[in-house]
Formats: sequence, structure tokens, C-alpha cells
Amino acid sequence: RVCCESGPRSGAGARPKMGCSISSWLLGAALLATADGLVASPRYAPQLRTPPAALAHVSAVHLAPAARPVALARPVAAARGAEVRMAVKESVTRSAVKAIGWRFTAGIVTAITSYFFTKSLAAAAAIVGWDLCSKSVTMFIGERLWNKSDWGKDTAAKGADDAKRSLVKALAWRAFAAVNTFIGATLLNKGKAGVAGKIAGSDSVVKTVLFFFYERAWAQVGWGREEVKEEAA
Repeated sequence: RVCCESGPRSGAGARPKMGCSISSWLLGAALLATADGLVASPRYAPQLRTPPAALAHVSAVHLAPAARPVALARPVAAARGAEVRMAVKESVTRSAVKAIGWRFTAGIVTAITSYFFTKSLAAAAAIVGWDLCSKSVTMFIGERLWNKSDWGKDTAAKGADDAKRSLVKALAWRAFAAVNTFIGATLLNKGKAGVAGKIAGSDSVVKTVLFFFYERAWAQVGWGREEVKEEAA
């Protein structure tokens, strides 16, 4: 503006308005460049730096959205926790003790029936030995398989087996044990299937009833039962 007003406004010596305008723009650009240089100068740079406290505040604000998934994970975990239920299971030690106890009880019955039908202590001992070797491990495995099922467990009695579960277990085990005893008695009595059938048949009648009450007795024992967490289906 000073440039435009300093010269004559009319006559031959008047300055062109176009030149005056160009001079004004150049002067303004020079002033802006000087101001930018002052801002970028190291002398003034410390005054323009953001304080550490302000940076920490800004960082916290910018990091807040990243922390949201962690906060949202809690309701999800709570929802998953609602699906977890407590179930009563038998320990491995309890299953082993039950298998050994039954094998001892069933061995006495097998020894009596085998001797009654074979009239031979050696044959009876051989059949009892067959049962001991073939059924001890299989009954333990059966107990562990039954342990995976909660059917027939009385929740009011802290997970104890009810009468229906004990009966089904007795029948299922006897179906396997009768076939096993028949095969062993046949092989150990030189193919005498008639004698083996009598031994297996009498065992089935006596031991089915005996096993049912054996299971009912164990249902009253709380030792070896433990509560575990399971996810509901």
C-alpha cells in the first residue's frame, strides 16, 4: 500500500498500478517468510515444544480406544462363566479301588461256582486267574467311561448314583463278564462248553444281584467324589 501511494497518481510520471500491486505481494511474501524463519529457528523452538505432561495426556486420550477391547472382554468372560456348571466326578483312585474290591468279591463267587461244576481245585483256580487277569483292567476302564456320563446321578445326594444307574451298570458289566467267563472256562476245561455255560450262567445270576448292591453301597460313600467345572452344552 505504501508503494502504491508514494508516486504521482496522474501524468506522465505516474507508476502503473500493476507494478504497485506486484510490489505489495512481494513485500507480504517476504514478511511471511521472515515469520516462518523465526518460528523454525532453534532459538524459539523450545518455547513451542509441547510439555511432557500434555503429551502424556494426549497419549492417554489416543490410547483410550485401544483399551476398550480389554474392558469389553470382561462381560464376555462373565457370559462364558455363566455357562460353566459344577459336576461331580469320581477320582481315578476311587475307580481303581472299586475295580479291585469287586474283583476280589467276584473272584470268591467264581471260585465257588467253578469248583462246584468242575470238581477240580486246579480248574477253579485257573478260571479265577483268568477272570483276574482279563477283568481287572477292563472294569477299571469301564468305570472311567461311566464317569464321563452324568446320567443317573442324583444331584440332591451330591452326585451319587441312583438305583437306575446302578442297575444299568450291573447289567452292562454282566453282559461283558458272562461272555468273558464262558470263553475262559471253555478254553481251560478242554473245550467243555456245557460246563463253561453252567459256570457263566450261575455267575450271571449271582453276580448281577451282587454287583447291584455293591454299586448301591459305593453310592453311599462320598470318598473319591470331587466337583469339577464343566462348560454347559
